[in-house]
Amino acid sequence: MKTSRIIATGFAMFAMLFGAGNVAYPLALGRDIGNQVLFGLLGFVLTAVLVPLIGLISTILADGDYKKILGKLGSLPGNIVILVCMTLIGPFALIPRCVAISHSALAPYATWLTLPVFSVIAGALILACIIRSNEVVDLLGKYLGPLKLILLLSIIVVGLFNPLPFVQVGITPCEAFNTGLHTGLGTVDLLGTIFFAGLIFGSLRRAADDNEELTPRTLMRLGLKAGVIGGLLLGLVYTGFCLVSAYWGAELVAVADDSKIFPVIARLVLGEAGGLLANITLALSCLTTATALSIVFSEYLHREILREKIPYLQAQIITVIVAAIMSNLGFMGIMMFALPIIVLIYPALIVLAVTHMIYKLWGVDFIKISVASTFAISLALKYLL
Repeated sequence: MKTSRIIATGFAMFAMLFGAGNVAYPLALGRDIGNQVLFGLLGFVLTAVLVPLIGLISTILADGDYKKILGKLGSLPGNIVILVCMTLIGPFALIPRCVAISHSALAPYATWLTLPVFSVIAGALILACIIRSNEVVDLLGKYLGPLKLILLLSIIVVGLFNPLPFVQVGITPCEAFNTGLHTGLGTVDLLGTIFFAGLIFGSLRRAADDNEELTPRTLMRLGLKAGVIGGLLLGLVYTGFCLVSAYWGAELVAVADDSKIFPVIARLVLGEAGGLLANITLALSCLTTATALSIVFSEYLHREILREKIPYLQAQIITVIVAAIMSNLGFMGIMMFALPIIVLIYPALIVLAVTHMIYKLWGVDFIKISVASTFAISLALKYLL
């Protein structure tokens, strides 16, 4: 197998998953749990790193095709789950969340730039990018990706070298761990690995030796190697963000909106000039992610929902308009809408990923009953108890 391709795939996984929520949530966690940060971080890593890794490997075993793994639920249930997940990663949650984070990054430097005004500007930019050329996304990702990583690491390094005392919070280690578990769900990275695993699958196929048979176990081994690299990168950044936010927690207590933590801490740690560069980079990077997600959802809307009854351009316009409207809820408002749905379906999706992996490796099929039972329990816990 080609080691360089495995490493590149691992970095691709990191770049694919590290979006708006991956910036806001570890910072919010560190701010909220102070001296219990290590226990909270452990829970966060389980749901924001380990669970997406399981989803990635499971979908790779389905040849990177999310329809194959979700189709195991049956035609109707599978299509319903795909619809719900697509709306979440599309204009009802992840795209507007990216817009809201971008606005929060730029707003301190342009007080006239209200969220309604910015949502219109951002929507126009996103639409221009996906209409004119998809190469815009590749170009921005090529240069903004490394620059964003450098600036994120600089915040971590400088922030850890100038620590303040941890804020003492009145929660137990168990409560902190539970908070970390639930906060990690907000990254929605399990959906990311399931729906974008096709890109990783193609890269892993190229990583295999020419004479190597791509059996399920071989794919799992390749996926694990790449996933561990991507997971380690995610885990390192999450750990750094949590610790820096916990160290600077006294300065962040008054920041009630999670989307505004990064702009504040970037200015505190890097100063005005460095903070400005970091925030501009974050804003552009989030808009690039929003553009990529808009392309994915527009294609789904055009082909699967509307059955190509309207032109693709109109599907793109609909996607951007809905996302722009939703972004006016702000980061916290968007997540108040999306998080209950995520918490309801996430356990079933985790069980689906695990049972599908067992089926592909050992031929034991208990997918439908396990997923249905898990969803029923989640539904009962949410609405009946």
